[in-house]
Amino acid sequence: MLERTLAVSRRSRPADVQEIVREVAHRLAQVQPAMGVFRRWSAEWYEAARSASGRALLGNLDRWVRSWQRILAGEPERIARWARGRIPVGARVLTLSRSTSVRAVLKSFVRGRPPEQVLVLESRPGEEGRLFARELRRDGLSARCIADAQGPRIVRTVDLVLVGADAVYRDGSVVHKVGTRPLALAARRARVPVVVVAGRSKVVPLSSPPRRLPRLFDRTPLSAIREFWTDLGPVTAARWSDWVARER
Repeated sequence: MLERTLAVSRRSRPADVQEIVREVAHRLAQVQPAMGVFRRWSAEWYEAARSASGRALLGNLDRWVRSWQRILAGEPERIARWARGRIPVGARVLTLSRSTSVRAVLKSFVRGRPPEQVLVLESRPGEEGRLFARELRRDGLSARCIADAQGPRIVRTVDLVLVGADAVYRDGSVVHKVGTRPLALAARRARVPVVVVAGRSKVVPLSSPPRRLPRLFDRTPLSAIREFWTDLGPVTAARWSDWVARER
């Protein structure tokens, strides 16, 4: 969509380009409020429109598109490389919903020392967890889908809770599929580490998420998280705000 927008903008009057870019930025913010990548892109297009105009603005956005294409293409594999060796040998891992980045991390252990078992909450109402468990089994992992209601009890028997993210904010709040928050809080009470797998595309340049989230998402506080695994390396929860400020 963004590449098509740039193509249309090249046929527009230079004086109109900024307005087109601002309109795209506005639409990106409305596409899916829970998705961090769209919120981030919206902020970056607004900033681009403030800093340049006409052909210079189009040139900046051409480079922006190419840069993001490279980031998104390699992000899961870069996260997986950093994560190798960080899951204990023979661990039991609990996750929920369906995450490309979590899958890349778990798949990277198959040829070495994979987790003993991966438990996946079914993630109603969409039941993405059922599909995710099947994908993990095809990857060569021992994976089993369990009912969402079992999560708070099962979490006491696992070594690690590994979840993806739709967005991560500067305050460390994680927006993800509904059910993530109660699972993470139960893990904290059981002293089981919670790790969020999220590349820089999920990091939103805002201090905190909106008060009202879409129905199928919830917010997990930084206090329930032990560590973040990003495409730029692991970051402890205690260092999150400093890391975000440095990487912006």
